[in-house]
Amino acid sequence: MDGQLPLFDEIPDKNEQTGSPQESNRKFCTELEEDLTLIGFLECHDTQPQPQKYIKRAAYQDMYGSTRHSTFLIHHKIKGLLRVEAHRQVQSGSVDQKFPFFYESLNNAPEETVVIVFDGKGYKKEAFDWLLNQTEIQTNKMFKVFASKDGFLNYLAG
Repeated sequence: MDGQLPLFDEIPDKNEQTGSPQESNRKFCTELEEDLTLIGFLECHDTQPQPQKYIKRAAYQDMYGSTRHSTFLIHHKIKGLLRVEAHRQVQSGSVDQKFPFFYESLNNAPEETVVIVFDGKGYKKEAFDWLLNQTEIQTNKMFKVFASKDGFLNYLAG
C-alpha cells in the first residue's frame, strides 16, 4: 500500500519541472519561447517588435511605479501588441498572492491587450476565479488569462 498514490493527489504531469520555483518558471518561459518560434514568431531586439516578432523582458511600469519586465511583448499580425506575463507554479505556494500584483501592474502596461499565462496547478481555485472575475469586469484593457500554455498557443494560432 505504501507504493500507491494517495486518493486525492494527482499524478505529476510529465512537463512539470523539479527544482526551485525560479528554475521551474525559467524553464516554463524557455518552453513557451520555443513554442512561439515553432508557430512562426521570431525574436527581435527592437524596443517595439514588428509583426510576427517578439521581445523578451520588455520593460513597463508596475503598480508601484517601478520598472518591471514582462516575459514577452509579442506583435501578433492580427491581435496587435500583446504584453505577456507567464508563470509556472507546480506546487502550492505564494503565486495566488501575486495575482493582484499581476493584475494591477498589467493595468499600467501601455498595450491594450495583456495576457497572463499560467502553468501547473499550484494556485488556489478561488484565487484564479478572483483573477478571472477582475479581468472580465475590466473596461480599460482587454485581459486574456490562460490556465495553460496550450490555451495561450491556441489563442495565438486562432
